[in-house]
Amino acid sequence: MKFKVYKNEKQLRNEEFYFNDQKIILIFHGLFGRAKNWHSIALRISSIFDGTIIVFDLRNHGENEPSTEISYSIMVNDVYEFIKEKDINKFSIIGHSMGGKLGMLFTLLYPQFVKQLFVVDIAPVDYPREEIEVVDHLLKIDVKNCKSRKDVDVKLSNYINDKELRSFLLQNLNFNNGIYSWSLDLNTIKMGMKYLRGFPIELISNVSYIDTLCIFGENSPYISKKYKDKFKTLFTNLKFFKIEDAGHWLHVEKPKEFINIISKKLI
Repeated sequence: MKFKVYKNEKQLRNEEFYFNDQKIILIFHGLFGRAKNWHSIALRISSIFDGTIIVFDLRNHGENEPSTEISYSIMVNDVYEFIKEKDINKFSIIGHSMGGKLGMLFTLLYPQFVKQLFVVDIAPVDYPREEIEVVDHLLKIDVKNCKSRKDVDVKLSNYINDKELRSFLLQNLNFNNGIYSWSLDLNTIKMGMKYLRGFPIELISNVSYIDTLCIFGENSPYISKKYKDKFKTLFTNLKFFKIEDAGHWLHVEKPKEFINIISKKLI
């Protein structure tokens, strides 16, 4: 997996860091996200955290090479192989949306590695199919024949009215040798959506006692009372923190409030 490293309000070159820090946070982005989306947040957290932050590009996202498979169990294995290779034995996790589900599954399967878990606006449940529609919209656009980023945005606006969502998705545009392309492996993601929408409860045999915090947006549909109740059945040491007037991308909409919760609750 590709990754970016932050410490003391600076992004380090990966070769500058030898993964021997005793305090580490791993950050997992959400669906259609990438490590660079978390750049400003990682810098700000690194200013209050006496340790190292590692932000990943998850499978079929960001700078990673395309893969023909994607699921939470596969991504858990990606993380496990990474920490074993780098000899990282204890860390906290911050995971948003898809990355939150990844963080939850990793914590349930490998609790010996996890010091603390922050789940951002997601629950361990099966969600509706809206994200599949987003993949279909992106696949409809022939970005190779687009002349500019604005051209892609105009074409995308025919399918997605939400300007902020389009701006977020457009961060996945690459431009090499005069040609645009998506950094996302959209076909594999579409095939894997039945796994990514849900949560592989069949893989879990124990509940978690790890200190777990779910930070959610007041206006987000992803954390309802029903979903909270399901959450509590798997995570016994769980607390909820609401950010008012925020939606699903609360760390982007309300970064000050989000970081304030992290700084006060991080152990």
